[in-house]
Amino acid sequence: MSSAGTTKKVIKNTGFLYVRMFIVMGVTIFTSRIILLSLGITDYGIMNVVGGIAFSFGFFSSSMTNATQRYLSFGHGQGNLDKVKEYFNLILVIFLIGSGLILIIGGISGFWIVSKLNIPVESYLPAIVVYYTTLLSLVITLLSSAYDSVLIAREKMNFYAYISIVESGLKLGTAYLIFLVPTSRLVIYSILSLGITFFSKSILFWYCKSKFPECKFKLIWQQQQLKSIIGFIGWNGLGTVMWVVNEQGINILFNIFFGPVVNAARGIANQVNAAINSFTNNFFLALNPQIVKSYASGDKSGCIAMMNNASLISFYLLWMLCLPIIMRRDYILHLWLKEVPDYSSILLLWILIYSLVNVLTRPQWTVIQAVGNLRSYIINGCLSMLLAIPVTYFLFQQGFKPQVAIIVMVMFRIVYIIVSLFTIRRFIDFPLSLYVRKILLSIFTVVAISLGIVIGIDRCIPETFWGLLVVVVASISFTAILSFLMLGESTRKKLLFVIKSKI
Repeated sequence: MSSAGTTKKVIKNTGFLYVRMFIVMGVTIFTSRIILLSLGITDYGIMNVVGGIAFSFGFFSSSMTNATQRYLSFGHGQGNLDKVKEYFNLILVIFLIGSGLILIIGGISGFWIVSKLNIPVESYLPAIVVYYTTLLSLVITLLSSAYDSVLIAREKMNFYAYISIVESGLKLGTAYLIFLVPTSRLVIYSILSLGITFFSKSILFWYCKSKFPECKFKLIWQQQQLKSIIGFIGWNGLGTVMWVVNEQGINILFNIFFGPVVNAARGIANQVNAAINSFTNNFFLALNPQIVKSYASGDKSGCIAMMNNASLISFYLLWMLCLPIIMRRDYILHLWLKEVPDYSSILLLWILIYSLVNVLTRPQWTVIQAVGNLRSYIINGCLSMLLAIPVTYFLFQQGFKPQVAIIVMVMFRIVYIIVSLFTIRRFIDFPLSLYVRKILLSIFTVVAISLGIVIGIDRCIPETFWGLLVVVVASISFTAILSFLMLGESTRKKLLFVIKSKI
């Protein structure tokens, strides 16, 4: 496919994913409110705690999904459908084994786990139903993620978006339906939720089976390929575990030195950050298959070019959203929460800065996944995350404020980016000076100019709702213009071509 065609496809797929994101996010927020009203605080709390424990058995599912997307995209990039079929069937065997283990371990321990949760006697049976329906939903979701990966590898984002929207609509309908039920609302809601998961994943299964030849299951046992895939999942899983350890370790340090109020402040900041990051997540979901396919086809220079463009565009998208929040974060937090926990504002500032730095690692991670050699990259990442905990502990002992924990994470993440670039150079030769000049210098220029302009505007506008809108529009407008001008000429031409063709 031509580079213009690739750009057009990425933009089109990103568009589908953004539409999906807005609809699903809106329906989810509205559905949560209805469910809370329908179930009441006690049953809603039981659903969250018991369902959360059951769902935690699938902690390694993201590693398996990453592996599936990588190997299927790699096979398509090589133009080898037989290899794609082989990868899919081997991965499906791993998924079946993993799902079986979840059912066995989770099923056997279910009654014991629920009995330890201090749940009222009258709510014990509903809690058991919630646990086992959630466990079954997890297994169905895990198995179907192999088929989700087929859609992503083949870049069929439109159908991927349609399925998510249908599932969200059914969940909204179910939330309203339980209003009509006089008793056992939690039990009925859990069973209906399981039915929705089964229905939506059945449609996905039927579509993939009928459209894509690699989805016809045939038991294959290629020991060498299986070893490669399991190794990929293992290193990927180690990175996921270390990420969780880092997150929970920082939370524990916050509790030890400052109490639960600071953890609440961090939780609030993380909610804002997660909403913002969903925009770049959809961009990467559309772009990642192209990077892997480019490397698999032997186009290493194209792979690096995509990595560089992805670094720039993802940072600009995130900066466009972060800038107005950084400028008016105090007003936004008070508008949203009324009573804002101490340190929420400063923690939000540094968590947004951390996300801006961290987004530069995402394209690098995709390139490393395309190469398939995760060992060095994961070890470097694990060290940077684990070292942040003792350094933060030492600084807290010296009397530093809570935000120093996030500042330490930012510093280690910058080091991680530098080390990762040298790791990538072991597999794909590219000049580091090019990355510094085209990526880092461009980012610094856009940040410095847009920040200076928006600070000037912010000082002239009062802290009102309309003032917030002016700052948001000004931030997005100036950042978008500057970002477009700082993109390479060829990238600008491709974007303009796609926009004009759509108009």
